[in-house]
Amino acid sequence: MNISFTFKNLIIATVVVAMVVGAFFVHALAGLSARPVVFAEPPAFVERYVAEMDHSDPSLQPTEPEIGGGQLATSEFAELTTGLSVEEALVFNVMLDGKSSDVLMRLFAHPEKAQRMKIASAFAAVNVKFSHNEETGFAAKKRQFWQDAKDKLPDMQNALSEALITSAEQGTTTRIPYTLAWMPGQGRETVELFVWAAKHHPDPWVRLSSVYYVVKLGGNEDLSAPLLRNLIDDPVYRVRKEALDLRFRRFTGEL
Repeated sequence: MNISFTFKNLIIATVVVAMVVGAFFVHALAGLSARPVVFAEPPAFVERYVAEMDHSDPSLQPTEPEIGGGQLATSEFAELTTGLSVEEALVFNVMLDGKSSDVLMRLFAHPEKAQRMKIASAFAAVNVKFSHNEETGFAAKKRQFWQDAKDKLPDMQNALSEALITSAEQGTTTRIPYTLAWMPGQGRETVELFVWAAKHHPDPWVRLSSVYYVVKLGGNEDLSAPLLRNLIDDPVYRVRKEALDLRFRRFTGEL
């Protein structure tokens, strides 16, 4: 009789646990409380950085011929560079052909926001396209580039951040999070930007990648934990699933 009673209690406990687990998964994945993604004011540090930039010397501004000089003529990578824009060709020549980075860096600090964003988007596009291309040896060349450009990293990070924010305002897709996340010199401000993008960027891919980088970059529990809980309200299933997967991976120590 005691065995039967214990067995019944075990069944009841198992059913209760299953119901709780089921309710948790439904709550986390079903999107029953999903809300539309709405643009909100981005972190203030981006605009603050722009306000403090020094554009007092007009001679430092790149000219059209200098920028256009980035067009590729002959190159051992000609087949890989078909269709690159003028700005992307400039980035390619600096990153892979070892050309001077002077014009590139001046564009990242250009007084016109449109120019900063254009070169930031081009830089991100080239980085995504060639980062895992073994034929070009891009990975090793990129490491050297980061080392050579270490004094200019804040300008680059700012322009990339501006471009990410503008893509949210305009409702366009972007691969900028990949470049921002893995460039050196990142800190809490970048994580704050990713938290913002994970909640307010209209592109689900950007939200998904942003929440991943918030957790992956680590050291910001006060930012990552609330974000992962918040994303159960994301209107797209794969974003909710990514947030849930990250919660489990953090719980099991994988991240």
